Amino acid sequence: MSTLKAPKLAKPAKPAGANPPSLNPMLSAAWLYYQDELTQSDIAEVLGVSRASVINYLHEARRTGVVKITLESEHFTAMRLAQQLCKRFGLQRCIVIPDDQGRRPAAVRLGEAGAQLLSDVVAQGDMLGVSWGQTVLALSKAISPQRIPGLSVIQITGSMLATFAFSPELCTSNIADRFGARCINLHAPALVSRAEIRDLLYQEPALIPQLQLLQTCTKIVFGVGHLDQDSTIFGSGTVVTEDLQPYITQGAVGVIAGRYFDSAGKPVHGPLDERMIGLTLAEIDKIPMRICVAGGAAKAPALRAALQGQHATMLVTDELAARALMDA
Repeated sequence: MSTLKAPKLAKPAKPAGANPPSLNPMLSAAWLYYQDELTQSDIAEVLGVSRASVINYLHEARRTGVVKITLESEHFTAMRLAQQLCKRFGLQRCIVIPDDQGRRPAAVRLGEAGAQLLSDVVAQGDMLGVSWGQTVLALSKAISPQRIPGLSVIQITGSMLATFAFSPELCTSNIADRFGARCINLHAPALVSRAEIRDLLYQEPALIPQLQLLQTCTKIVFGVGHLDQDSTIFGSGTVVTEDLQPYITQGAVGVIAGRYFDSAGKPVHGPLDERMIGLTLAEIDKIPMRICVAGGAAKAPALRAALQGQHATMLVTDELAARALMDA
């Protein structure tokens, strides 16, 4: 007696667009977009998701460093404005980013460009000094995660108690984290109440080694501030208008790392200096590579003064500031 075996049923075909669960959709989207050059709509169809999801995947891939997009910064130094600025102010290198007519925050765009340049020039064994401010913070967030052996990242001004987002300690720790570097924070206030307290702190054995390390910086990155009421120096909460009046009376037009200078870039001294902990302009000027990241037409006078004082050896700026610098 024979028996008939039931025929094997074919497995249902996998529906188009079904992605194996072992593949991360973010990684898949990134590969399909950047490597295979599919459109976002095509990727949505392949992965069986919405186009909005694909956009989110691609954004997350860039944010987490899965995808690193770089523009070779040396090409931007060849732009005419950049070359003119190098010639006028004796810069070793200059990057000018094009005007986007306010579509994105200027600090963010400048920070991204600054991150590209800093990643190009920072090297093994460097002692990188870091100032603070909105642009420096944006730069710190824009660095693609990487590892620079033997790199130390040093906070060049004291810490600030004000609860603002662009503190020196945050800028420093962010950059150290992105580069996989040693982070050296300056464990002292940026501004103390009296000059004699500052003098005592400079004699404090626990603080002396940190202050000595500041003198070993091989590179530094900083922004430039102006002294209008909407400037970062006021937004930080560390000073008020009355504090700056002695400096303004002497002709101060800008500030770098809490240190003020006039239209020729010469340091302007006042009562705040006697209470401040951190590098002076004269000490900053001794650092071999000094990267200034600043832009916007409003900052042009302060930026021009900083460049005339030769406080920077490299500049990252935008088209508006560059044109204002050249028109003066």
